[in-house]
Amino acid sequence: MDRTEVLATTVSMARAGVGFTPAAALDCIAAMIVEEDPRSISYDARVERLLRVAACIWMLRHEKYLPAVSQATSFRDPDLQS
Repeated sequence: MDRTEVLATTVSMARAGVGFTPAAALDCIAAMIVEEDPRSISYDARVERLLRVAACIWMLRHEKYLPAVSQATSFRDPDLQS
């Protein structure tokens, strides 16, 4: 599946209402990370990409449409602060 097919299928699934909820998407990503083989040479890169997707979903779910920030800047979610 090429990029265009992925995007077209994604839009089609979203319009049909068969996508995950944000919480279910985060659960799915967590399951995908668990399934990764830590001995694989690509483990770190693959897990990092999945975590970045999870972070995007988290920010969208909490309506945190933030401009790009430097990697040195940390994001603190008020929901997680005590």
